[in-house]
Formats: sequence, C-alpha cells, structure tokens
Amino acid sequence: MRFFLLDRVVELVPQSSVHAIKAWTLSEDYFTQHFPGFPIVPGVLLTESMAQATGLLLEKSHQARFGAQQEAVFAILSIVHRAKFKGFVRPGDQAVVKATMESLDVNSGAGHAKVFVDGEMRAEAEMLFRLFPESLAGANLSRLREYRAEYHSILMQPADGKLL
Repeated sequence: MRFFLLDRVVELVPQSSVHAIKAWTLSEDYFTQHFPGFPIVPGVLLTESMAQATGLLLEKSHQARFGAQQEAVFAILSIVHRAKFKGFVRPGDQAVVKATMESLDVNSGAGHAKVFVDGEMRAEAEMLFRLFPESLAGANLSRLREYRAEYHSILMQPADGKLL
C-alpha cells in the first residue's frame, strides 16, 4: 500500500460501523503538486481514505460473521457510487472518517462512508468491495499479509494504549 490514509481507528463495531481519524500534514508529498500555493487533499485520496476505513470494517465484519467457516479476506474496492465532494480538506485538518456497513456476504460487501472536518461533511461515497480469501493471494504475498497485519494493529491502538 503506497498511502496510509488512516492514522487511528477510534471505534470499530463489526457488522455496523467504524470511526477513524486522518491528520493531513503539509509534509505529505502530493501537496507540492496539488496545488502549489493552495494545497488541498486530492479527491482520489479522500476516496481512498474512505475505502480503507470501509474495507477494514468489512474485513473485520466478515471475520465476525463467517470466521469459523471461512478464512480471513482482503477487501478490494470494486465500485464507487455517488461520490460527492462538498468542501476542501487542507493541510492541518484532522479528518474524521465514518463508515457504515450496508451489506455483507461471503464474497462481497458494501458500505457508505463520509469524511468530516470540524463537524462539517466534506466528502461521502457508497462503495462496493469484493472479498478475496487470503489464500488466493498465494505464498508470494506473505509479506503483504504481515505488512497489513502490522498496519491494522497500529490503527487499532487508541491514544490510551488499550486495544479496541
């Protein structure tokens, strides 16, 4: 994964919702080109932050619902519906990403996500995901599994140090 677009998961309720935070900093390299003199977070990265939150929710929800019968899955974004961008997200903003699960089965899931800054909604989208069993990733991707597990572990550690 090239961009880590969530810094912390504040709350995750499998089969329901996730609440995460992303603090956007001027040191992130895409701000030099988007746009010089008026840096804003690219819409595609806001979409990706919503996808990362929704995908995490779906992976944890799949585990909660099918864990005994199915292996762990990777959530892969397949469709974005009704994406709306209602305001800028700029360096220094702390974005709150909230997503709710809309549907889930063994092979797919859907959710609705929103990005807020200072209580004001800046973006939202409906998203559909394919859920692929980890075994389909193959042995060559064991490093990816470890990398994702470490990232998810970091995300799930709130400020007080207690795991969610």
